[in-house]
Amino acid sequence: MSVYKRYFRITEGPMVDEIARLQDLRSDTADAFRVLGDQYGAEDVFTWPRTGAFAGFKFPKGSKPDEKLFRLMKKERLWIPRKTGAGKAIWPIIERLPQVAPVENALHLVGLTPNVPSLVHHGRWYSPQLWGFGSPINVWFVSVPWLDVDPAELAQYQIDRAAGTHYDGNFEHLSWSMPKDWFEVKEWQVLKESEELSKPAGDNLRE
Repeated sequence: MSVYKRYFRITEGPMVDEIARLQDLRSDTADAFRVLGDQYGAEDVFTWPRTGAFAGFKFPKGSKPDEKLFRLMKKERLWIPRKTGAGKAIWPIIERLPQVAPVENALHLVGLTPNVPSLVHHGRWYSPQLWGFGSPINVWFVSVPWLDVDPAELAQYQIDRAAGTHYDGNFEHLSWSMPKDWFEVKEWQVLKESEELSKPAGDNLRE
């Protein structure tokens, strides 16, 4: 018995609406960070994917910011304001900007939790993943880690769980059921459609 992935295709419903809301919020936040970066000559501003928190400024190649204001984080190759001196005054501005959750958090609406163990098997953990294409395409894919278990054993677990006598993280996850507005598909279908949707519009035109 080994872990495998179930794949789902989603084009409408509450989760897609939540993804769109989060994308709009992240876009607004990115614009606000960009305005702040422009004040100091930054080429781009990065946020941490999982939290939406400020990660650092990127400055044009060959140029450096005022090192009295900023210090370089060598691992990320990004600059952040110093915590002391003149740089200290920049942090309250950054902290007032909103932190927007990643679109993966929309999975919470359907009983799935990204980036934390959903299944643990042979010392490894697995979690659901979300990816896809936003407006105007609005096609999203979800992979959900899965194990085949004896249906009778799962049914007994659900009875024991309801009675408050047993809890098992794997069986809890395997009690999840697909929302009615989702479609289960094969991995090859996901890969094929993802490749087609990733092509520039002109590549799909035929003479």
